[in-house]
Amino acid sequence: MRNHPHRLKGLVLACGLLTLAGCQTLSSKQSLDSYNQQFANGQFREAADFALKFGGINEQGESKNLLWSLQAGSALSASGQFEFSTRVFDHAENLMKDEDTESLGRKGLEKVAANLVNNNLNRYSPTVYDGVMVNTYKALNNIFLQDMQNARIEFNRAADRQRRAEETFKSRIAEQKEKMAEAEEQANTNDGQPAPVDFSKSRKASENTIYENFPELKEWQAYPNFVNPYTDYLHGLYFMLASADREDYGKARQSLRRVAGMSSANSAVKTDLMVIDNLRRGKWSKGRLNPAVWVIFENGEGPMVDETLIPLPLFLLNDQVEYSQIALPRLQTRSQAYPYLEVYAGGKSQGKTEHLASIDRVIQTEFKREFPLKVTEAIASTLTKAFIQYQARKEGGLAGSILAGVYQAATTRADTRSWSSLPKEVQVARLRKPADGKLQLKAPGLVAPIEVELPDNQFTLIYVRATAPGSTPIYQIAGFDA
Repeated sequence: MRNHPHRLKGLVLACGLLTLAGCQTLSSKQSLDSYNQQFANGQFREAADFALKFGGINEQGESKNLLWSLQAGSALSASGQFEFSTRVFDHAENLMKDEDTESLGRKGLEKVAANLVNNNLNRYSPTVYDGVMVNTYKALNNIFLQDMQNARIEFNRAADRQRRAEETFKSRIAEQKEKMAEAEEQANTNDGQPAPVDFSKSRKASENTIYENFPELKEWQAYPNFVNPYTDYLHGLYFMLASADREDYGKARQSLRRVAGMSSANSAVKTDLMVIDNLRRGKWSKGRLNPAVWVIFENGEGPMVDETLIPLPLFLLNDQVEYSQIALPRLQTRSQAYPYLEVYAGGKSQGKTEHLASIDRVIQTEFKREFPLKVTEAIASTLTKAFIQYQARKEGGLAGSILAGVYQAATTRADTRSWSSLPKEVQVARLRKPADGKLQLKAPGLVAPIEVELPDNQFTLIYVRATAPGSTPIYQIAGFDA
C-alpha cells in the first residue's frame, strides 16, 4: 500500500481539534445549564455572578467571550446593576465589531475548523438581533440611570443596526457560497480519478431531505425587514417622552407607526400614535397631557437551540463511504411566565398588559433567513468528512476506516449557542396615573401582588421582568417630565 501522509493530514488535524472541541463543548453546556436555571428562577444576581466568573469578565466589563458577556449584561440589568451592565455590553459591542472586521487569516482558520470539526470550536458569531438588543438594553439602563443623552445614542444605534440588517445578510450569503465552492473543489480533486462522492447530486438531495425535517419553517410568520417591534416601541416612546423637539416627535411617530402596523390590536400603541400625531402637529402640548403610566412586561424566556441529526443521502461512485449524517440547529420555544399582568389602582382594575412584540418571532425571522446558510455549511462539512473517510479507508484499510468513522460521528454537531436570557415576548399597558400614586400588579398564578409606588413625575415607565411560571417578577421605574 502506498503511503500518502498528506492525504490524511486533515484527519490527523481534525482528531486533535476534536479532543479540544469535545472538552470545550461539554464544559460550556454544563455551565450554560447552570446559568439558565438561575435566571429562570429569578436569581438574577446569582446568574450575573456566574456569567461574570465563567466569561472571565473583569470589573471594567472586559472579556474575550462575547456570549457570556451578553448573558452577564442581561442578568446585571435585571438585578439593577445598570452601570456595570452597560460596561459589559459596551465591551460586548466591541467584540461584535471585532467579529465584523476579523482578519482573513482568522476567517480562514475558522473555515477549516468548521469543515473539519464543527462551528462550536470557533468564536460565537452574533446575530443581528443580538446587536439590536444590546443597544436596546443599554438604552434602558441609561433611562433607569436618568442619563437621557446616552439613551438617545443607544436607541439611534439600535435603529441603525436594523437598517443595515439586509446588507449584513448579503455579506454572509456571499461568504457561505464561497465556502461551499471551496469544499466542492477540494473534494473533486482526486489525482485525476473520479471523486468518491457526487457533490452536486448529494447536495441537492440532502437539501430536500433537510427541509422535509423542518416543516415549522413554513409556518413561521417573519417580521418584515428584521424589525424588532419592542425596540421600535421603546424608541418611539423615548422620543415622545424625553423630548419636546418637533424633529424628535417625527422620529417617534415613524417608529410608532411601524409598530402599529405589526401590533394593530394593541390599545397602548393606538393611543401613543394618536398622541404623537397631535404633538407633532402642534395641536396638543405635552405639558397639558394627563399624567400617564406605561407598564412594559418582558414575559417568559426566548427560544433555546437544540440539535437535530438527519441522515445524509450521499450518491457514491464507489462503496467506500460508510457513514453520513448532518447536524443542524433547531429552535425550541419556551413558556410564558404569566399570561398577562393586570394593573389595579384603588382596588379597581385599570386594565391588562397586551401583546406588543414576540421575541420568539424576532429570532425565528432571522433563523429562517439564515437557515439556508447553516444548511450549506453543514453539508460542506459533512461532505468534506466523507471525502476524508474515503481516503482513510483507501490508505489505512480497516483501521483507517474505523478511525475516520468515529471521527465523523463525534464531530457532527450543530452549533447550539444562543443568548438564552432574552424574553419570550413583550407586553404593554398604558393607563392614567392614579391620584395616590400607587399601583398593584397582579397575574394568574402570581402568589403575591407587586406593590408599586410611583414617582412624582408626569410620566412613568414601569419595567417588569418575569422568567418562568411561578417566578417572582422584578421591576424598575423611570420618570419623565414635560
